[in-house]
Amino acid sequence: MARPARPKSQYGRLTAIASGHHLATLTAQRVVEQGGSLVDAMVAASAMLTVTLPHAGSLGGCGLLLVYDAASHQVQVLNGTGRAPAATPVEELGVGEMPRLGVRAAVTPTLVRLWARAHERFGRLSWAQLLAPSIAAATTGVGTAEELAGSLAGADAALRAQPGFTDCFHRNGQPLTAGQPMRQPQLAEVLQAIARQGESGFYSGWVARSLAAFCAEHGGWLGQDDLARAQADWYESWSTHYAGRQVHVAPPNSLGVLLLRQLNLRTAASGGGDAPGPADDVLRAVAVLQRYRARIGDPARRRLLPGDFELGERRIGPGPSDPVATHAAPADATGFVAMDVDGNAVALLQSVFQPLGSGAADPGTGVLLNNRMAEFRAEPGLPNSVHPMARPAHTLSPWIVVRGNRPELAAISPGGIGQTTAGLQFAAGALETDATLGELAGRPRWSLNSAGEVLLEPGMDATVAAALRARGLSVVEDALQDQYFGSIKAVRANPLGGLEAVADLRRQAHAVAW
Repeated sequence: MARPARPKSQYGRLTAIASGHHLATLTAQRVVEQGGSLVDAMVAASAMLTVTLPHAGSLGGCGLLLVYDAASHQVQVLNGTGRAPAATPVEELGVGEMPRLGVRAAVTPTLVRLWARAHERFGRLSWAQLLAPSIAAATTGVGTAEELAGSLAGADAALRAQPGFTDCFHRNGQPLTAGQPMRQPQLAEVLQAIARQGESGFYSGWVARSLAAFCAEHGGWLGQDDLARAQADWYESWSTHYAGRQVHVAPPNSLGVLLLRQLNLRTAASGGGDAPGPADDVLRAVAVLQRYRARIGDPARRRLLPGDFELGERRIGPGPSDPVATHAAPADATGFVAMDVDGNAVALLQSVFQPLGSGAADPGTGVLLNNRMAEFRAEPGLPNSVHPMARPAHTLSPWIVVRGNRPELAAISPGGIGQTTAGLQFAAGALETDATLGELAGRPRWSLNSAGEVLLEPGMDATVAAALRARGLSVVEDALQDQYFGSIKAVRANPLGGLEAVADLRRQAHAVAW
């Protein structure tokens, strides 16, 4: 079987950008060339991603942003993950499965709040300038992305039966196919409302009324009050020391701390001078997930500290272990990373959670709703138990690496909890070797699937599978399930000078540097 495609690094002097779609990357480039900040470029690119890849990151989803500000030399975290609706009937949910499809599966969309909070702190250009490209794309149409077409082709009957799904994603009774023109006039009107009124264009007025009425019509819990209360919040990052740098992530409710713990254990294993092999990394990842994943929840309900995850420790202390924590449901996301010559950097992930989210799309706005309610646990008394107006534990895990007083590397990847395992493999290569980002993105990876099996891509050394099976793990060799292996988008300050960008070709992606 073929190994993963080997992308080429892009090199430049002033700015490096990578995103989940070529139109988003090119839009961001134009914004920077017009004098916009990297956050301006992020807003414009994120809006374009809602048009081109709605199945992965629509206006009905969430976002998580890391910003390295060259002026303050700080990594700042903007948490734009949504909360459960206030009317969520916890008692009715019992201890069964959380809703995964339909309007009841949606937390409050918060992506536009994230844009607003980031823009008021770091933006330069007007909303109208930033959203004009995405409005034009939604109005005149774009060619349906291969990735979107693939998700539509694979949608099962239950997903296709959700309200508004066929209105949004079918033409003449058939799902959109790759390259087919996709016009989204209702979505264009929503983006125009945001361009004119800012965040209130989404969270009040006709857009909020339409979304709330759609949810009410189909038995959902999300209402206008939930939309009005939606917020994105600034936090300090969590970080750990690795290979002479600080690796920064968002604190819980993000799962980013699981990446930091894997790096801690890899540091300990490298003490003898030999770099740990993939089998060792897999075993440590399994241990980290089983030990710490269940501890992650909304810190507004219970304050969470780095010590709760033994952050910085080079071993795992005694305690309970959750064997199902390694079961990784397929998930989707998209996003944007950028770095400039002045030493600023951003890393954004946006998502509707699983491919095509809840499947429910409001015909009045063209907005596909997320299914992040599925990330809650129905059992009471747990850190991630479902609760009205709580944020669920969240797979979005962007990261930024800082060396001294400058960002060195910023990266994102879709892939559920695989974001942390793909991040480990990429970060270790980038920080321990002289390999280019393109070479690293093309190396075969390992991951975990929904059955808790270890997946090995074609090209992985055969001794890895043997070593894992000897430790009692179930292994699938030559696995080709792209949903589990992610798609790294990364930018860095090249050690030889200038900037470098890469877009991993496992999924839709595009990078540019100049």
